[in-house]
Amino acid sequence: MEISIRNLQHSYNGESVIKNIDLSLKKGEFVSIIGPSGCGKSTLFNLITGLEVPDEGDILFDGKNMLGKRGHSSYMMQKDLLFPWKTVLENVLLGPTITKQEAQEAVEEARSLFPMFGLEGYEHYYPEVLSGGMKQRAALLRTFLHKKELMLLDEPFGALDALTREKMHSWLLDIWSHMQRTVLFITHSIDEAIFLSDRIYVFGPRPTEVILDVKVPLPRPRNKEMTVTPEYLEVKQQLMNALYEMN
Repeated sequence: MEISIRNLQHSYNGESVIKNIDLSLKKGEFVSIIGPSGCGKSTLFNLITGLEVPDEGDILFDGKNMLGKRGHSSYMMQKDLLFPWKTVLENVLLGPTITKQEAQEAVEEARSLFPMFGLEGYEHYYPEVLSGGMKQRAALLRTFLHKKELMLLDEPFGALDALTREKMHSWLLDIWSHMQRTVLFITHSIDEAIFLSDRIYVFGPRPTEVILDVKVPLPRPRNKEMTVTPEYLEVKQQLMNALYEMN
């Protein structure tokens, strides 16, 4: 599935939030968005999922306009949003439950993925006993089980400590390569964006426009040794220059 967003514009109470956004994703790409706080990144996700309808523009999935339509993408917000009164297994099954997937089939699939997501043995525990990283993995498993080709991840690691966050990067890339999904990822971290992504869009301040579209020239699979290579540092300098010029 190829996603194309053209001339997207949106406002709240007459105030322009998104001025003119054009971006695209190829099937299986990992694309990140980075930009200042409040520039409209999360608003863009709401428009893509159909939670809101833009003032102007098109959101195309394989050429079909999906404006205001829901159910074509999975969306993980900044918080894990696990229900404390449900077990981990019950929480991750919320996606298949909502889409009315056969119950036994959904349970078997979820259980089979618990080892890959580092949650084996925690199926019947409640979220309160999980670490921050485990809660995020559970939330991501729930997102994967929605079985939508496009995954929207809104700062999923923003609340984690630096060490846990680095571990989650490599883990997420392993899961992504295995599951073969298309990912649009919001972050405030330049290093996170470079390490994870095939391409990076830099958004400007409100009203938001795309300031820069950068290809990350690093081979896959990624490793931390790449973060000191000339190619990595060149992309980092490009992104830093674009962000600092806004101030």
